[in-house]
Amino acid sequence: MSLNFSELAAVYGKLESISSGNEMRALLSNFFKKVPKNEIDIVAYLTLGRIGPEYEKIDLGIAEKMLVKAIAETYGVSEFEVTQNFKKKGDIGLVAEYYAGRKSNLTIKKVFDSLWLIEKAKGSGSRDEKISILTELLENSNALDAKYVCRIALGTLRLGAGAMTVLDSLSIAFTGSKASKDDIEHAYNLCSDIGLVAQTIALKGISGIKKFDVVLGRPVKMMLAQRINHISEIKERMNCISAEQKYDGERMQAHKDGNNVRIFSRRLDDITSQFPDIAEAIKKQIKAKKCIIEGECVAVKGDMLLPFQLLMQRRRKYDVAEYAKKIPTALFLFDILYLNGKSYIKEPYMKRTKALHNITKENNKIRLAKKVVSSNLEDVEDFFNYSVQHGGEGIIAKSCEGLYQAGTRGYFWIKWKKEYSNGMRETFDLVIVGAYHGKGTRSGVYGALLCAVYNRKNDEYETFCKVGSGFTGKQLSNFPKKLAKYKVSKPIDTKITKIMMPDVFFSPKVVIEVLGAEITKSPNHTCALNKYKNNGLALRFPRMIRFREDKEPEDATTSDAVIKMFERR
Repeated sequence: MSLNFSELAAVYGKLESISSGNEMRALLSNFFKKVPKNEIDIVAYLTLGRIGPEYEKIDLGIAEKMLVKAIAETYGVSEFEVTQNFKKKGDIGLVAEYYAGRKSNLTIKKVFDSLWLIEKAKGSGSRDEKISILTELLENSNALDAKYVCRIALGTLRLGAGAMTVLDSLSIAFTGSKASKDDIEHAYNLCSDIGLVAQTIALKGISGIKKFDVVLGRPVKMMLAQRINHISEIKERMNCISAEQKYDGERMQAHKDGNNVRIFSRRLDDITSQFPDIAEAIKKQIKAKKCIIEGECVAVKGDMLLPFQLLMQRRRKYDVAEYAKKIPTALFLFDILYLNGKSYIKEPYMKRTKALHNITKENNKIRLAKKVVSSNLEDVEDFFNYSVQHGGEGIIAKSCEGLYQAGTRGYFWIKWKKEYSNGMRETFDLVIVGAYHGKGTRSGVYGALLCAVYNRKNDEYETFCKVGSGFTGKQLSNFPKKLAKYKVSKPIDTKITKIMMPDVFFSPKVVIEVLGAEITKSPNHTCALNKYKNNGLALRFPRMIRFREDKEPEDATTSDAVIKMFERR
């Protein structure tokens, strides 16, 4: 017997009114205990506003106008009236809630299956088919059901409960505490599928979770590098050091299964179709039937490395072949996670790279990352200088004994960039959580962006600076349009002080790289708030460098990293 959707909608309603992470976890974990075990995956997906794993290309293709028409047809009102109501409320879910009745005949499975029918509706007549499915759902919805059905369909659920909150709640529900959180998170990082993790722990317990491993075709969340304040810290953390050139490009994880190659980005997007030249080169130059390899794709001109902004022009749906010729690329490989049936995730770095070298036949398209292996810090510094002089960002120092820590930012990998070496200015990957209306020459656009770091422990974002410089005129004019789909009525997963309240709030989705001069104590921002006698930490003289569309918000600079940088000045 499927659970009634109204029970899930009631939980969503409560989640929206809760700001405490612990209260969210308590509410979700109690509800997870009530969910039939064969539906726990569905609930996990829907709670994140999805109907499948995040790496699958799932596009419902629902536009606001389609929902307006479905609401009008369901409740017997004109589309004009619904449109006017939508303009007033600014949320199609609230409009549906306004018109809906009190009766609910929806089950969770019915909603889930209907959304999949919408996703599969393609081609001629698909618009009417989608509207018909939406109308059927709304006809059987009460007010709360209708609100969340519309928000999920449009991709604007935004409950404030992210993946980490759901994983914590699953741990509490099925093991009694958060003690197993690390094992559950590791399983999630290996499979990138919240539904599979939920179903496994519900049916097989923590013993089933511990059996997760790398699977060909299912992207692994990529390992991240830790940052330090002084290059000498590399030697403190590692005996044998492999200093690899740090490339300013697009991180790629390629899954090769015979002649089938799929390429995933850092955000787990399937970008194979955007880089057909790289996919074809992998087929020919990687001498393995089945493997998962990682590298950095860079725009090149012969042996010259070209800027990241140029490479981003390759991220397109149209004119792919034309831009492949216009902007040549090379993939610099540096790791292997799987080879011909064997997982390499728990093998040390040197064994992994040896296996990678054995199957790689280099050419102008597929190259091995340049590196120096040494226990001498002077050799590392010399290679850092070489890397910068030859177009690299710096180095990634890797422990020769280090394992691959999926989805983790640990000290087995340490990045040292040219910006760090001058000791004056730092770069940060920050998440846009708000904006302030512009004045004067910036009237009609956003004058500044409120940006935040990620507090991994609390699974929330803490404000760190107000960025008002570094934008081009075109970027300024495009900000309202670019950020429109992330606009929300209140902070989501974000702590903001009263003095820094922006004019517009955004769901934390968009990452930008910001250059700053100094980290200082400040009562205005919530990064590490109250750690320093009623003060948090803030970034002085921030300047936007670029959008980081290759990064998830969870990949942003963490509050812990900022604290360490501040205290090691």
